[in-house]
Amino acid sequence: MSAPDTDRLEVWREFLISYGALERMLTRALQEECNLALPWFEVMEALHATGGRMRFMELAEKVMVHPSSLSRQLDNMEDAELVAREKLNEEDGRAVTVTLTQIGRDDWRTASVVYYRLVKRVFTNHLTETDVIAMHRVFGKVLEG
Repeated sequence: MSAPDTDRLEVWREFLISYGALERMLTRALQEECNLALPWFEVMEALHATGGRMRFMELAEKVMVHPSSLSRQLDNMEDAELVAREKLNEEDGRAVTVTLTQIGRDDWRTASVVYYRLVKRVFTNHLTETDVIAMHRVFGKVLEG
């Protein structure tokens, strides 16, 4: 199989570089302004989007993290009182829900201002309606692939 043509490969590299740069900016801003790790924010964001509660495996899928890594992350987030885990069924230890605590909701609210301010400044403010439509189309193809 041959490599993609030069233009498409350049777009791929620009995508990776842009994503990496934005991820570093978000990591730095959340850490400095909120003392919060980006992966923790992503978990809190996913929980907030579903009303503050989600099954563990659905959450792992949503934040695209391997369940064992998410479990360790949630251990630390529970220690910080940001989330709580609850077994749905005592007989089946795998059936667990994760809930955003009040502290987690408060921290999410503060961090979301920082997060979305930066996303808007660095990314969304630069997109035209045509760009948005094209990106939906392109990322839709990628996700189907």
